[in-house]
Amino acid sequence: MDDSRKEPIVISGNQDLKLCLNCGFPNRNTDSHCMYCRTSLIEDDGLLNWIRQTYYILKWRRQLKQKQVEVNKSSSKKPFYRTAGYFFLGLVLSGVGIFIFTRAVGKSSFSSSLIAIFLIGYGVITLKTLIFNKK
Repeated sequence: MDDSRKEPIVISGNQDLKLCLNCGFPNRNTDSHCMYCRTSLIEDDGLLNWIRQTYYILKWRRQLKQKQVEVNKSSSKKPFYRTAGYFFLGLVLSGVGIFIFTRAVGKSSFSSSLIAIFLIGYGVITLKTLIFNKK
């Protein structure tokens, strides 16, 4: 009792799929009914069916692209407290780095100035990422 509907479909560039002319769902060539809407997949060859199938391919791709854009938009929104926390972290790191750098220059300490430069750099990168990565 091998049920072909339970096998996964890999959508790729090969022509092993045929689209349902009712809903546009991609089905295997061996299927006689659509796995989504159960419409018959037996069709005639001809220009009208080719145009209809091309229409459903483009419609299906557009729907997939719209869903991907919606997923990207919803995942790119960050809560205000997280943004404020990163902003505060960037300011604190930059401020501590500047403070340590000024003290290191006064004492002529190379290792302290190097640590200060890393802190300043990390603070600036944190702030730059917050400001310029608005999607």
